[in-house]
Amino acid sequence: MECACVYESFYPVMIYYLNRLKDWGLYFRQCKVCSRFFLAKSQRYELCSEKCRKAQSLQNKRDFDERARENNYDLLYKNECQNWRNKINKAKKTDAFPEEKLKEMKNSFEIFKKEALQRKKLIHTGKSSAEEFMDWIYQQGNIIVELTRK
Repeated sequence: MECACVYESFYPVMIYYLNRLKDWGLYFRQCKVCSRFFLAKSQRYELCSEKCRKAQSLQNKRDFDERARENNYDLLYKNECQNWRNKINKAKKTDAFPEEKLKEMKNSFEIFKKEALQRKKLIHTGKSSAEEFMDWIYQQGNIIVELTRK
């Protein structure tokens, strides 16, 4: 049990409890979604609850969709990723589809996503054009089609 006496000022009490919070590894943070203050286990925490995490995730998706409307290559990338996911999910549901081919599809999808992100960075830095990226995306669509035929 801990107790603190206050005579003239709350300052010593505040310092005392701030030191205890530091000893316990807790930090005051302000949620960037709802602006409430909360105690976090790390200074990297920015969201106070699962509800705020979901709200932030939804906002991130809206922001991405808005950016995708502004440039065709992001929208094309999003659609191609969904195409790959649909074909992989269809293969998962097919009873006779070989497990090794499904694994190859998943690996190819991961490689596709990594390369696409690298190519998108090149567009942002001005080292590549959106047209080159879009041409590359169209070519990648053939890979998943071939993997489903094997």
